[in-house]
Amino acid sequence: MKAFDAVGDAINSTAENPKIWRYPVIASGMAAALIALTGIGDDAALIQYEPDLPVVAIVAMILIALFLKLTVLYYPTKAFYYHKKGIPFKETDLIKESIAGGFMVVLVSIVYGIVFGIVAVILLLPAIIAHYVIPGVVGDVITVAFALPPALFLAGVLFMMIPAYIWTDDFDAGLGVIGTAWENKKETIVFGTVMLLALIGLTVAAAGIVEVFSWVLDGAIGALIVGLIDGSITGLMNVVSNTAGAAMYSRLSVVIERKETIPPEIDPDWLASL
Repeated sequence: MKAFDAVGDAINSTAENPKIWRYPVIASGMAAALIALTGIGDDAALIQYEPDLPVVAIVAMILIALFLKLTVLYYPTKAFYYHKKGIPFKETDLIKESIAGGFMVVLVSIVYGIVFGIVAVILLLPAIIAHYVIPGVVGDVITVAFALPPALFLAGVLFMMIPAYIWTDDFDAGLGVIGTAWENKKETIVFGTVMLLALIGLTVAAAGIVEVFSWVLDGAIGALIVGLIDGSITGLMNVVSNTAGAAMYSRLSVVIERKETIPPEIDPDWLASL
């Protein structure tokens, strides 16, 4: 199955080349720690941290955190691309590239989000109609049955759209993922399922670890440590989802290209009848 191959490839490549994950994990950890130190967000609320900081300091810390988050939108997919293509790269150079790249990802995501929303409504329309037309438990069961396959398909598409854009440096590639995925519906559904399960597992693990640390930590040190842990795990999730999305897109694109290059088979008996 290409879905499992893509996820395995992403994990193996990330383990082989620390440059793929090192900066995103560190940057995400630092960003979450800065947010927690401002007293904003779930991490600060978890340890009941309420700092008495000047507004200027809070704004500066938030801006730095947002800047770090911006760069990690682009970095892991591009690092994975360089790794797979055998192109040497320096982390510092890719971080600089990720500033403009991250900004473009934000802009592209707005357009992708609109298109994705329209497609989602169309695919989920039978489930929406069933929910309102068929009452009771039977209606709920039918709604879930109608909603689950398209929802998993949409998840698979969503995980590939931005990585496809970064992988190809082509705006149309992200939109083309919808058609590519439709040509490989079963693979896309499996991929969406695998990725959702993996990210849910990491999310639960992160929540458990942060909860344990919150029992014994408080104050600024507690906010710093809890933020670093939570952000680092979030950064790792970002690396896994983006690299796996790129790997899956690459595999499905190859399948489509092969189909297009295979010449049509001509029946010799049909030719003889002419």
